[in-house]
Amino acid sequence: MIIVSIFLMLIIMLYAYGLKWDPIYTDFYSSGEMIIIGHRGAPILAVENTIESFNKAFEAGIQGIELDVQLSKDGVLVVFHDWSLKNLTGYSENIEDMDYLEIREIAHANNYQIPILSKVLEICPKGKLINIEIKSRHYLNTQLVTKVVNMIYKYKIEKFVVISSFNPFVLRFAKKLAPNFKTAYLWSSKYTSFLFNSPLWILMCQPDGFHIDINNADEKNISWVRKNNLNVLAFTVNNAADVSKARELGLDGIFTDDPYLITNSASS
Repeated sequence: MIIVSIFLMLIIMLYAYGLKWDPIYTDFYSSGEMIIIGHRGAPILAVENTIESFNKAFEAGIQGIELDVQLSKDGVLVVFHDWSLKNLTGYSENIEDMDYLEIREIAHANNYQIPILSKVLEICPKGKLINIEIKSRHYLNTQLVTKVVNMIYKYKIEKFVVISSFNPFVLRFAKKLAPNFKTAYLWSSKYTSFLFNSPLWILMCQPDGFHIDINNADEKNISWVRKNNLNVLAFTVNNAADVSKARELGLDGIFTDDPYLITNSASS
């Protein structure tokens, strides 16, 4: 019964929002060359989502970085991927249930640094693409989205930012707040936070781009997305075979843990 109700709700939303939209094309992809984005920085060179990792990615000369943002209990934009510090410290309480000072102290005690979004933006070279993935398990986290949008305005980097999320409701709200911001819907068949784990959610959030798990990328779904004039990038591409696949599919870019992957692939 729950599934039927949610399905009906989705149909109603799709009808209300309409199936056509006018995506914003990102200038970064206009050269026709596949761009390289550091997935959480450069995890093969430094711990992911840290200042060191982002600096390593930029030093490698890639076009941009991707990072994860979630909200602490006291409303701080924390750059961290997992919902809790369990894998890092054994401390299982969620990020959203702790103040940032507590998060930072626990991380420091384990020789780890968890930055806030403003500190990352301060070290980003001008003109680099910044993909901010908003992480929220709640269907609509207005405070988190509003804070991210305001941070982008504060640093005057609207032209260089893409807001992405697996959560279509988050993207829809981001577009409502900032219609000129570029957004991208993330999708993987492995992601199960929503009962309808389907790329069709894209019709509701009406993004400017589609970021797909490289394992799910094929000619059929890429062709469908292209017909809607969306940019298409794949994650997480970490070997030569997947680089070749991305090129064959004509993707605009890839997210990788290895900023030297393309160079190494070409020389091997």
